Amino acid sequence: MYKKLWLIGLTCLIGLSFITHIADAETPIAGPWLWMIAPTEANQGGQASTDIDSLDEESKGKVTEEDVAKNGAREGDEVGDYEWTPGELPADGNINTMLVSIKMTKVADFNDVTSYALLILESSKTQSKVTMGTSSDDSIKVWLNGEEVHKKAVNRGRGGTPANINGYQDRFEVDIKKGANLLLVKVSERGGGWGQYVGIDADVEPHIDFDGFQPVEPAGKLATQWAEIKNAH
Repeated sequence: MYKKLWLIGLTCLIGLSFITHIADAETPIAGPWLWMIAPTEANQGGQASTDIDSLDEESKGKVTEEDVAKNGAREGDEVGDYEWTPGELPADGNINTMLVSIKMTKVADFNDVTSYALLILESSKTQSKVTMGTSSDDSIKVWLNGEEVHKKAVNRGRGGTPANINGYQDRFEVDIKKGANLLLVKVSERGGGWGQYVGIDADVEPHIDFDGFQPVEPAGKLATQWAEIKNAH
């Protein structure tokens, strides 16, 4: 009798442990992320700037979204008047509050501006067709390993903190490779609130240690440099 009750209790504990793991995997990634911002033209933030490469415009052609989505960035790298800076999102996903706290801006209600959040999802194995969830205020675009995997050109609020993967505004499937997976999230702000929630139902470790990171594939000036090195040998 006691043995039977013990086995039932153990089974329940294992079940609860599994559920907790899945829930933790879906929790919005607070970071730290590496952050960059790029102001847009007046009244052109949010939905209107979803497909505008604000990194390209802010850097006058020196840095593009494609470059960063494939090659990453380093803390202190400059784009226009700003530097890539680490920062951790608060529980409510408020980007503006976080940017003020890391001293990237003093503007407490920044409008018509785009943020870029960058990190590595480290995985010990290949994981196919896992669910990623996003909520944003306003529009959002996501790249994984140099490929655009999601876009929502819209002006909206991000809602409450998602309790699980089904609580995100957008859900889509991605493939995680073994090793370092480069994730870039762009959120364009029109007015009012500005924030994001990003979660993934996968066994990964987020970090921003780019030492030794290998680009997804050569892009821009890096491709030319690699070609020159190869030809020299």
